[in-house]
Amino acid sequence: MIIRDFRLSDIDDVLAIEYEAFPDPYPVDILIKLHQGGAGFAVAELGRHVVGYVIFWIREGKGHIIAIAVNSNYRNMHVGSLLLEKTLQIFFSNNINVIGLEVRKSNTHAINFYLKHGFVKVREEDDYYGDGESAIIMQYRKDDC
Repeated sequence: MIIRDFRLSDIDDVLAIEYEAFPDPYPVDILIKLHQGGAGFAVAELGRHVVGYVIFWIREGKGHIIAIAVNSNYRNMHVGSLLLEKTLQIFFSNNINVIGLEVRKSNTHAINFYLKHGFVKVREEDDYYGDGESAIIMQYRKDDC
C-alpha cells in the first residue's frame, strides 16, 4: 500500500468512499474545490485502487483534518492509521504541532480511532452539523505525546 498525493483522476473512487463513509458527504464540486484551493489531499492506494483518503488544512500555524475515510472493504487493515500518520508527518515537517478536527458524537468508531492515536476530546459543540447532532472537537498536541 502506498500513500500518495490525490490526482483528479481519483475523484470517482474518493467520492464513492465519501458517500459510503459519511451521512452528509461532500459533493464532488466541494472535493475538487478543496483540492484546487490548497487543501492537503492524499489517498491510500492498494493495487492501483484507491481504498482511502485524507483531506487537511494548514492555516495560521495550525493543522486541521477535514476528513479521513476508508472503503469499508479495507477497514481494520490500518489504512486509516497510515493516512493519519502520513498527515501528522506533513504537519510536523511544517512545524505544526497542534492539530484539530471534528467528529460526529455518534461516530464512536472514529472517536476511538483518534483517541488511540493521541488525540484528546476538547469540547462538544451542540448542533454542529445543522441536523441536531453535536460534534466532538478533538485536538492533538505534539508536545503531549
